[in-house]
Amino acid sequence: MTVLTNVRSHVFSGTHHEIGVQQGKASREQIRELLENIPNFDFVKLMKPRLLPTSLFVMMAKRRAGKLLTNDIFKYYPRQAQRMSGIAEGAETDMPHILFMQAMELLISKPSYRIEACTTLAFGPSRTVTGETIVGKNFDYLSVLEPYQLTCQTKPKEGYSTLGCKMAPLAGMLDGMNEHGLTVTYNLAHSLDEPKCYVPLSLALQEMLETCKTADEAARFITQAKRGGHDAVLTLADAEGNIRTVEITSNHFATSNAADGQEINTNHYKSDEMQRYEVPRNAVCFGRGAPKESLGVRVHESSEQRLKRAQELLKGKEKVDESKITLILRDHGQENKPSMLTLCRHADAVSTLRSVVFYPSRKTVKVLYGKPCQNQYEELKFS
Repeated sequence: MTVLTNVRSHVFSGTHHEIGVQQGKASREQIRELLENIPNFDFVKLMKPRLLPTSLFVMMAKRRAGKLLTNDIFKYYPRQAQRMSGIAEGAETDMPHILFMQAMELLISKPSYRIEACTTLAFGPSRTVTGETIVGKNFDYLSVLEPYQLTCQTKPKEGYSTLGCKMAPLAGMLDGMNEHGLTVTYNLAHSLDEPKCYVPLSLALQEMLETCKTADEAARFITQAKRGGHDAVLTLADAEGNIRTVEITSNHFATSNAADGQEINTNHYKSDEMQRYEVPRNAVCFGRGAPKESLGVRVHESSEQRLKRAQELLKGKEKVDESKITLILRDHGQENKPSMLTLCRHADAVSTLRSVVFYPSRKTVKVLYGKPCQNQYEELKFS
């Protein structure tokens, strides 16, 4: 597999179906390679019953994805459903395959394969040297998925333009901004909640960016939206300097405003309300389904250590700039030893695949593929 290191941003425009076709064509090689490699991924093998052949498990999972997702997506998000249909057409594959790849978001959220992933740092105008809001994010995820990243701008006939990052086959947004400067980052969380609706959260976030202008509007939209998939800690920011955190499961949510113009989010819920639904803090990763390097590690250990380290690096009231923010995103701890517990994560199963810095008032995004300690950011703007 070829790992992407240079960021190439695509521009897709037209109806949602046309945008999907363009995305499918641009990502055809990535999508076909991903479909071919899915049965070989350890996380897929570890989620299947022991005696069931992997090929049969994938076939059954694809069929189940079609049943669970089709009705909900076409009912609640018809525009994004058309985009998915276009992706299938452009990639020259069928809709069940595309639905299955959207459903991977739900599969990876299962208790058998918990991922502690992503760190977000958000600073309002009062906390930055330039007097503007800046949001930094390390996207940590399954290392085997590193070659399948996509950065794109979409210019739909219906809805606001968006600019951000996702995985090649996904219709939904993982971390992005719209033409009004509304910005969202998506950190995984883990609850005991069972979804009643099977719409991947990333799909709802895409619809949110195409619909809302401000962080307050976005918070109202996403908390009322039909959604499933991963539990999450979402960070919302806008061009007016507002920063909101939304802690969310399929059925519950809590929102808060940034304290002292600063927010640090990792992967555990900080509100008392949402901690009631969370996987217990003393739970330990062990046995079948857990990444090798996480065996014997508490479920929230990485999340808690990254939060603590970021807080240490931001002690005091001095204002920050991009260099300070990216220095934190590159951090390997007090002993400078990169691991699965550091802000810049290095591990076999789960590591930092991408880093982004958003400037909502400038409508500008800086993106880096790979680990932030090893590569440089490239600036992208709305065309």
